[in-house]
Amino acid sequence: MTLPEELQQSFEEQLNRYQQERKMPLLSHMEIRGMQRGIVQTARESVLEVLEVRFEVVPPEVIDTINQIEDVSVLKQLHRQAIAINSMVDFQQLLSQNQADS
Repeated sequence: MTLPEELQQSFEEQLNRYQQERKMPLLSHMEIRGMQRGIVQTARESVLEVLEVRFEVVPPEVIDTINQIEDVSVLKQLHRQAIAINSMVDFQQLLSQNQADS
């Protein structure tokens, strides 16, 4: 059974409108989570890059500790401190203090 042409056209228009109204213009939970992971990973890489440029060798325990940090604000703070700190030893002490405070 088929609908008359006018009813078929009306049905298709209403269906299209309904579908457009139901589209979610916002990002899905998975997309947001993926973006947040990317931001955290980029912040980690930035801290490590500064340390590598300034001190050439970054101890594996520092890399591991930084890779465990999930808080972007902490990573941003460490990034700023990595730019200004005097030595890798001072940075490791700072990192240890941050872990103790957490």
